[in-house]
This record gives sequence, C-alpha cells and structure tokens, in this order.
Amino acid sequence: MLTGWRGVVLVARFLTELVLFAALAYAGAVLPDQLALQIAFAVAAPAVAITVWGLYLAPRAERRLPEPWGFLAEVVLFAAAGAGVAAAGHLLTGLLLVGAAGIGVAALTRVAVADSGDRDVAVPE
Repeated sequence: MLTGWRGVVLVARFLTELVLFAALAYAGAVLPDQLALQIAFAVAAPAVAITVWGLYLAPRAERRLPEPWGFLAEVVLFAAAGAGVAAAGHLLTGLLLVGAAGIGVAALTRVAVADSGDRDVAVPE
C-alpha cells in the first residue's frame, strides 16, 4: 500500500509518466505536415516510449537499468517530449515538462525510495 511521503512521490511519478506519453503523442500529431505522418507519429512516439519504459525503467522491469543509467534514460525521454512540445510552439510548457515534471520527479523518486529503505520499488539493488 502506498502511504505517506513515498506514496505521494510514486503517485506523482506515475502522473508525470502519463504526461510524458501524452506530450509525445501531441508533438507527434502536431509537428509533421502530412496527415498520415501525424497519425503515425502520434501513435509511434508514445508507443516507443512506453516500450522503453516498460522494459528498462518500470519499477518491476526484469531488465531495469542500473543507476545512473536509469535516471539518464528518464531524462532523455522527458527531454525528447519537452523538445517536441517546445517545437510545436509551446516553449514554456516544454521547458516545464523537462525540468519540473521529468527531472524533478525522477530525482525525487530516488530520494524518497532511498529514505524509505524500500529499494525494490523504484531502484533495485
């Protein structure tokens, strides 16, 4: 059960992951000029990110990346989403996505889990 500070952090992390996937879909739908490419990128961009997340970054992933590589992979995904949103004409939203949502919550998760001593939730041994 998720309780206290750790629960709040993990729920915030989950919500930022959903924002990441939505931002990639939005950028994919807006940036290309042709409708077929818009549809393809709106589906493919979040699908690739979801696959990477599920295989290498999810708390219970069998092939979870060790630190600091997991943190860097999260930063790259959020940076790509932020850059896509910024390129679509929403610079401030893109910067907030990268800074506050992505990097901030990824780092905060590691701090909260380290403080709780429960390493198998977000950072396996």
